[in-house]
Amino acid sequence: MIQLTLLLPVAVVLAFFIHWVTISNFRDPEVRMNHSRGTYLGLSFQLVLYSIVLWKLTPNQFLFPALAMLFSFFGDYFNLQFPSTKKKIKHPILGGIISFAIAQIFFIYTILAKNSWGTYFNSALSYAILILFLVIPAVIFFFRVYNPAQPKIIMFSALIYGFILCCFVAIVTNAFLQFGGYYIYLLIGGLFFLLSDAVMGETTINGGRHPSWEYQVPWVTYLIAQGFLLYGFFAIAHTSH
Repeated sequence: MIQLTLLLPVAVVLAFFIHWVTISNFRDPEVRMNHSRGTYLGLSFQLVLYSIVLWKLTPNQFLFPALAMLFSFFGDYFNLQFPSTKKKIKHPILGGIISFAIAQIFFIYTILAKNSWGTYFNSALSYAILILFLVIPAVIFFFRVYNPAQPKIIMFSALIYGFILCCFVAIVTNAFLQFGGYYIYLLIGGLFFLLSDAVMGETTINGGRHPSWEYQVPWVTYLIAQGFLLYGFFAIAHTSH
């Protein structure tokens, strides 16, 4: 049963690649986005439904991953910046950053509820991994994301979010090094999340770089990340660690 639950996130990612082919003739990223908003939000909602199914299968251990996916969906809605939303909210992307920060906190809570902080951080190496991952967002931010022309609140929020995300990735890295097994899915998911947000940071958040794949690369890596994370949390709920 555990392996069968992978089918839906795999189908979501394959559907995204099919969609990507259909917009490949458009080189302008904004034109691509105008043809994609509904599709992307729909794929995100599929993952919400996936998380609800996993919660129903494991009600006592999957509530917070499901809530994390729900807030991620809210973040996706804000990040897609629908024209009607931009008329009502000056900086909808700020709502996306806040929503995803809450989602990552739910992920962190879930993994710390499984084992204590001291279980994951019990050596110099484990703390070195934490420091490394906390340095990464700062370096990426100051060299590839920061843009003084952008609103300060967006820049500051993006930096704080990066620290929260990297804290989560540090935890799952140490969890995998200690327990192995299904924690590999959390590690892969966390690393794909880093990749997705790093690309989005230096393009959309920075506001000065707009390659043709500006939205497609962050989205496909994000969908892969969420699929691995949700599946990983579900599988771990059925193990001893």
